[in-house]
Amino acid sequence: MSRIWIITKNNLKLIFRNKSMPILVVLGTILVVAAVANAFHTLLDNAERTDGFTVGYEMQEDSKYAPAESFWIEGMEKENITVKAFQNADPEKIIKEKEADVFVQFRKEDYHLTGNRNNEIDTRIVQYVLYSMDMNMQGATGKMTFPERSLPSTKVSNAENYYGHAEIIYFMTICSIFLTLIYRTERKNNIGIRFRTSSTGAAARYFGKLFSCVITSWIIQIGIVPVLVVTLFDVHLGNPPVVIGVLLLAVIAYAAFGIVFFALFENSAVSIALMFGILWFAGFFGGTFETYMYSSQPELLKHLSPTYYLNRSLIELSVNGESDYLLPCVGIMILMILVFVPLGILITAKKKEV
Repeated sequence: MSRIWIITKNNLKLIFRNKSMPILVVLGTILVVAAVANAFHTLLDNAERTDGFTVGYEMQEDSKYAPAESFWIEGMEKENITVKAFQNADPEKIIKEKEADVFVQFRKEDYHLTGNRNNEIDTRIVQYVLYSMDMNMQGATGKMTFPERSLPSTKVSNAENYYGHAEIIYFMTICSIFLTLIYRTERKNNIGIRFRTSSTGAAARYFGKLFSCVITSWIIQIGIVPVLVVTLFDVHLGNPPVVIGVLLLAVIAYAAFGIVFFALFENSAVSIALMFGILWFAGFFGGTFETYMYSSQPELLKHLSPTYYLNRSLIELSVNGESDYLLPCVGIMILMILVFVPLGILITAKKKEV
């Protein structure tokens, strides 16, 4: 164990001797957060409507929905939605002239919903309420109730908060970039040859690199960077002990992932290119560059990205105080550690030069 600590300490000296890399990581995170938050500011800030909208409707006297009319109106008004009654109406004309944003025609046995093509969200909200009313009517026995919370109440993060989390996570996933300073120095000074002739085992060499990378990332990417991002932007860390714990675990997982590439290829440029390529796609499908709540990517691809679980769990903790993705996220990070640590040790042992 003492040998591992000596190697770790020497590797830390190599990393912090060249201060440009840590500075670039800090500045890179701050600048990217500012850039993408500004680019998507309007989109995210308008994602959660607070001004409500107007629903027009026409009810036939013999419609099976007539007994539920007052309950339906009450439910809409609770959600800050204005309801207007019409007779002999032309739904498309009413929407075109902006008398209503959505129009519902309650016929004898069913209803017809007409919405605005430029704003499908309003139409889907009304569709959800109508679906809830249908479900209540199917189970009605003379008494009808309307759900107290008729619409989903999940909050949406603003741009600064979303991308503050997303970019901290993304730059954290590439934490193994700090290893370039170590591998470059080792190859320049033929330190690998010295290791081969010494009694230092592959495990000691591997953990010396892993621990130095993890410690550096903890200091810079979980210590300095989040403090600056929280201070400079409108970022709220939901349940800080949990968030920090997840990030500490994630750093170990992604550092172990990165070391595999450095140990596998003798060329650092090839290692970085392949690793960055994988992590970029994981970040893209995981919501680093496009918000997961608006992403048009297939669900399967998003769920294959560990970054998706990190982004979603931490951002939902921030805005809602809880997340169903937290436990799967922790499980995935632990699985990555259990897979990539033994793999990294094995490759290090097989390689002639580390």
